Amino acid sequence: MFDKEYSFKGSHAKKVNRLTGQFDEHSKSKIFSRNIDVYIVAPLIGFLYGRKSPLNNEDKESAKIMGDMIIKSAEDLKYNLRLILLLDEKYEPDEKERINRAFKFLGSEKTVKQDLELFESYVRGGVDVLYEKIMEPSNEYMNNLYDFLEEFDDRFNQTISDDSIVDLCKLARS
Repeated sequence: MFDKEYSFKGSHAKKVNRLTGQFDEHSKSKIFSRNIDVYIVAPLIGFLYGRKSPLNNEDKESAKIMGDMIIKSAEDLKYNLRLILLLDEKYEPDEKERINRAFKFLGSEKTVKQDLELFESYVRGGVDVLYEKIMEPSNEYMNNLYDFLEEFDDRFNQTISDDSIVDLCKLARS
């Protein structure tokens, strides 16, 4: 898991290429420096916005992440996968099973494959959200990014309580 090359495909590859491409020739500015940065952030955005997206191969475009970059980022990716497995009550309603899946990776090869499919669908959904919020509204990408970050702060930073995090940690110990 998270030990080999990864490729965004189709419309998601196009979006990743735009998110990591220079949008200003003069300053050489980019929203994301590397494809791996999108891969790390996108599943969290997808989950928080409730967006999943199916694999789309309609275009032949791809955006690769070399295996060594995936391996170097494997702990961050596993952490994100665990967060999603812990928090996605629709995917797994049973709280103890969510904890087992997230931390013990119990289950058959089929279960692990399903968990990775869920993660990948949130990656693609997150790419869609990032693209829609940052690249589509206008060519004022830095303003779009600022607006997105403000919206994100208003939408999510007010709903997470320290008590809920502590309660979840206590449950994981039992």
